[in-house]
Amino acid sequence: MNNALAILTHAIRMLLHEPGTTLRVIAPALLGVLASVIAAAILVPDALIAIQSTPDTFVAPAPSSAMLLLFLSIAGLIGYALMAILWHRYVLINGADEGGHIKAGFSVLLGYLWRAIILALVQFLIAIPVGIAIAVFGGMGAAMSGGLTMFLVVGVLAGIFFIWVALRLSVVLPAAALGQTMRITESWQVTATISNALWGVAVLLALMNLVISLISNAILPDGIGMSVIMQTLIFIIEGLVFISVLTTLYGHLVEGRSLD
Repeated sequence: MNNALAILTHAIRMLLHEPGTTLRVIAPALLGVLASVIAAAILVPDALIAIQSTPDTFVAPAPSSAMLLLFLSIAGLIGYALMAILWHRYVLINGADEGGHIKAGFSVLLGYLWRAIILALVQFLIAIPVGIAIAVFGGMGAAMSGGLTMFLVVGVLAGIFFIWVALRLSVVLPAAALGQTMRITESWQVTATISNALWGVAVLLALMNLVISLISNAILPDGIGMSVIMQTLIFIIEGLVFISVLTTLYGHLVEGRSLD
């Protein structure tokens, strides 16, 4: 657990050491993400309400609203990927690229997005047997205990497992941000030496996300627009920590940097 704490502490310390610099580095992408969300809240509130509604209250949005929401969502995801690239590059090039951190060009963004899509596909394929296991074992546990406790336990364990797998596979992302080629299998091999520590990191990240989720649910405003903006800010915070963890892993495992 000491190694897990060292990894997570290092990642968070990089973000908080100079908050002004952190914001300045990711500002172009951050503004793009927020602009997409604000535009969605203003232009297609009916589509946002439909997404967050229950089956009983679902009302299909107009096709034009759905298409515009899809476009804005893609723009937001691209902005999120750009935010990750900016942070990876700033840290791994020792800050020397600040102010010119898009030098690698559009090809880096495309390479990063392509690897992120492949990782999402791999995670989806892994989720199929895991989902079946959750249904089987969770159902058996619920039948024996007469409640949903086992479903919750199995669900939490599955969430930790998915975070662990993501940490093992996603070192390819900071490599892509630097314009380098790394296969997913190479990421798995590189992280093998600290695979046990990454279980601890996965547990800590899961706990952190749970606490943030509980706090956010208590303070989320009722209006759909402000609620979506607040949820996006929370997602950005959680995402930045994960991005910084990946940056830490790449620097430590590939470049031999110390965690001190």
